[in-house]
Amino acid sequence: MWEAIAKISVRDHDAADAVYRRWARDRMRSRRFAGFIVDVGGEPVASGAVWIMEVQPRPGRHGTAAAYLLSMFTEPGHRGEGHATRVVGAAIRWAKARGIPVMLLHASDFGEPIYRRLGFERTREMRRSLVRTVNRKTRSSRKTSGRAMH
Repeated sequence: MWEAIAKISVRDHDAADAVYRRWARDRMRSRRFAGFIVDVGGEPVASGAVWIMEVQPRPGRHGTAAAYLLSMFTEPGHRGEGHATRVVGAAIRWAKARGIPVMLLHASDFGEPIYRRLGFERTREMRRSLVRTVNRKTRSSRKTSGRAMH
C-alpha cells in the first residue's frame, strides 16, 4: 500500500513495517484488530483492516469503543471490481458482531466515493503535527537566549 501511495525509502518503509507488525500483533492478541484479504485466483488483490480503539465518552454515543478502518488497498489492475466494498462490508460485520457502535476512517480522494456509497459521512476532523521540523534558514537567522522555554 505505502509503495503505491507515497514516496518512502526502502529503509524507512522497512523500519515502519517492523513497528506496524508489532503494533498489529499486539492488537490481534487482544482481539482488537482484524485484517481482511480478497484473493482472485490465489493472488491477494485487495485488503484492509479494522482496529477497535478506545474513544472518549460523549453524548449520543454508547460505550467507549470505535472501529477504525485502516490500510485499505486494492491493486490497480483490480480496481472497480467491488473488492474494496467487500473488504469494508466484512470489516463492518466484524465490528457489529462485537457491539461496536461506530466506524471511523480517513478517506483518500479515490476511496471517498466508495465509503459514501456505504453510508459513511465526512466529518470535520483537523490535524496538527506535534513533531518539530527544523527550517534551517529560520533556525540560523534566530538568536537564542540560552534558556529553555516551556
